[in-house]
Formats: sequence, structure tokens, C-alpha cells
Amino acid sequence: MTTLKKIIIVCAIIIIAIILIWQGFSWWQTKQLKIQQGLASDKFPYRDYTQEELNKMYPQIKNADVPTRTTPEQTYAKFREALKTNNLEMAIEQLSEESQGYKENKDIIKKFYNENKFMELYREYPEKINKVHMYEAIAQYEYEYIKDGKTFVYSIGFIKDSNGDWKIDSL
Repeated sequence: MTTLKKIIIVCAIIIIAIILIWQGFSWWQTKQLKIQQGLASDKFPYRDYTQEELNKMYPQIKNADVPTRTTPEQTYAKFREALKTNNLEMAIEQLSEESQGYKENKDIIKKFYNENKFMELYREYPEKINKVHMYEAIAQYEYEYIKDGKTFVYSIGFIKDSNGDWKIDSL
């Protein structure tokens, strides 16, 4: 074998080695980025998580997979019963503590209770509510309230908690 052939073979081996090292480094960088983003395991060989694993680790809709124990209609009926029987604790129990408006809703309920106006509030909430839309963990209902011959349509929102109970999100 001539010297020129040896030089070409050595250069080809070096070029192939550089390409392989570069590819390995690029793979490692990509895996490290996925690990930082929580999309791959931090243990070698740094495998990507499956979609099922990602759904369990990062649920898109909180409490969507939790089995339902109490429906929005049942929660609403308990809320009305609490108003009718002047039961502040039961009324507040029907509110979602995870709701952004929880404190405001709770303060409204307490105000009506302290002013002895639960019965007045009870009359504002009719027995029947109508489902507008319902998804895995959120629902929106409407109800009509008639005052002075005029009909008003109001909405009431519900969210499912981690126990599977639907709670009032917005009054």
C-alpha cells in the first residue's frame, strides 16, 4: 500500500471519527435540553417519555381523570338546601376553594347570612338549572330569574375538585 493511500485512509478515518463525535455531542445536547424541559428521563440512555407518561406527569386539565362523585346538579341542590335551611357551613362547602373568586364568593355568602337574607338568596336561585356546556373538569350552567315581570338569565360555573366533587366556581 502506498503512502498516499495510507494518508487517504487515515484522513477518512479521522473525518468519520469527527462526524461520529459531532453527532454524539449533538444527540447529547438535544437529550440534555429535553431533560431540562421534563420531556426525557435523566437516566442514561435518556429515553424520551411517551405521550401517556407525559399526560400523567403534566395533566393538561386538572382533575380531568378523577372519577365523578358529585354532579354539578347535586352540588347546586345542596347549595340551595343550605340557603333554605340557613346553613352557612354547608353553603360554603359547595364553593370551590381552588376558584380564583373563592374569597369573594365566600364573602358574599357570609354577608347574606349575617344579614339574615339566606331565604331571599334562596328565592333568587331556581330549582332547575340548564347545562350550557360541560367538559372534563369545568361546566357552565344558566338559570332564569324573574323580577318585576322581567326575566334575567344568569350563569353559574362549576369545577371538579381532586375528590371528584363538582364545586361552585362562580355565583
